[in-house]
Amino acid sequence: MKNILLAIILIPILTYSQSSKTYLELVDNAKTKKSAEQIEKLIVGTWEFQKLTDKNGKTIAEVKHIVNDTITATEFVSRPNMRIEKDKTYELFGCENAANCESGIWEYDSKAKIFKMTFDKPKYNVPIDKLAPGLLEQLKKSGTLIEFTNSEIEIAKITQTELKIFEFLESDGKELKYNLKVYKKNNYR
Repeated sequence: MKNILLAIILIPILTYSQSSKTYLELVDNAKTKKSAEQIEKLIVGTWEFQKLTDKNGKTIAEVKHIVNDTITATEFVSRPNMRIEKDKTYELFGCENAANCESGIWEYDSKAKIFKMTFDKPKYNVPIDKLAPGLLEQLKKSGTLIEFTNSEIEIAKITQTELKIFEFLESDGKELKYNLKVYKKNNYR
């Protein structure tokens, strides 16, 4: 009897961050439970960025970024608006930096539960239009020029009028840390 009592007392209590689920399972559990068909129907339209919130719904107006452990930069929160068409094309507009706006084609991967946007034109980790041709070739040869051809969105919530998209934060892989980009559907078309 003493052994049984001791075993019961020593059973650890798991917290959310110590759960036995993998990080990917935590992400998957936080995503919308709507079907692919529902998402593909609801996503079509013009979505205007409203705000960035923490996972508890508190609005975040600015984000501090530390660069090289010495420089602190303040980002005043803004995200582009999105126009998503039924013909599987999309466009980001209203970007603070025009280079961040893009267009292309979209698809919803129902297995991974990811909204994937493939760019019409690739993007790079440096502004290639501002580089001297010799430097551009050097970056290509050295492998430091990184080409991006698509981006992926993971949806936390979607309704007829509201879209919440995860903006994942740095994590140790055990706890799900994120903010939410909140969009409102604009039906003025």
